[in-house]
Amino acid sequence: MRALLRILPVIVVVVGLATPPLEAQAREAHPRWSVSTSLTFPLVRIYQVYLNYRIDDRNEVSIGPAFQNYRHESFTANAYTLIVGYRRYLTDRVSVEAELYPAYNRLYSNVTESYHPGWELWAEAKVGYTVDFTDDRLFLHPAPGIGFGIFQSNPPPGFFEEIESPIFVPQLLLGVRL
Repeated sequence: MRALLRILPVIVVVVGLATPPLEAQAREAHPRWSVSTSLTFPLVRIYQVYLNYRIDDRNEVSIGPAFQNYRHESFTANAYTLIVGYRRYLTDRVSVEAELYPAYNRLYSNVTESYHPGWELWAEAKVGYTVDFTDDRLFLHPAPGIGFGIFQSNPPPGFFEEIESPIFVPQLLLGVRL
């Protein structure tokens, strides 16, 4: 199972790039810019905002800030994060996505009662579905996926025992097209 979770991002990228282009649609194209935020991540003390740019009918890139303040038994995160993402639409509504989360994290250790500042990198591979509301301006985008840690430069004691990687990511975005 762990091997499958490690190869999932590669599968997402290959499927996305191998999909043929969409045929012309009868409806007007969505505006190129949108802003979105997660409805689910604040439940675990992760706050994020995405600025999305629709390159064409199939491809969208995103960038945005995030602050992670999640807690575990032996440590608390204080991560200032930059989100960089790519979304490939397979149909008008279904997409595959990849995101990187480079961050500067001042982890506070309850064991040493001190900060462990350092750099980290997380990634997520997701499958999403867009639901439009109010003349296609407002949208919901459920995008469950798998998140995994790639790098952590200064982990406190207990970090690797408590952190889950890979982990299921129940992402639900609420956004508005500009």
